[in-house]
Amino acid sequence: MTLFSSSPLRTRSGARSRFSRGQSLVEMALVLPVLFTLFFGIFEFGRHFYTRLTVRQAVGQATRFAVTGRASTDSNGDPLSRAETVRLRMEDSMSHLNIVVDSIFLDPPDGGGPEEVVQVGVTYRYQFSMPGMHRFFPEMTFTVKTAMRNEPYFE
Repeated sequence: MTLFSSSPLRTRSGARSRFSRGQSLVEMALVLPVLFTLFFGIFEFGRHFYTRLTVRQAVGQATRFAVTGRASTDSNGDPLSRAETVRLRMEDSMSHLNIVVDSIFLDPPDGGGPEEVVQVGVTYRYQFSMPGMHRFFPEMTFTVKTAMRNEPYFE
């Protein structure tokens, strides 16, 4: 009698083991897309936050350079205008980012004179890097600008 009673228990436990393996596979198939979406969402948020901070810093540095009244020279040693110098400084600071710069602006266009307020800004498009996100989220356009008063430099 012991042989008959132990035999059905073995097959039942064996059947349960087989079904629990299938259950784990189904649970994993349901949970894995949610975990990947959460992980890539955190990654995209961090990348976007880094991009915004870097662009803000680039605009701030270009504005601080613009208020001094100085201008740089090109590779041939020829002097550049203040507006061109500010644009090159900003582009250099943002060159490693994966963004599309639509416009860089300086107001007044010549950088203004001593004690005038100068405004520097950039408009750029942010693109998601996560595969498939382009269908759900379009490109986003951002504008970053800052204003400072020019130093009392001598021209």
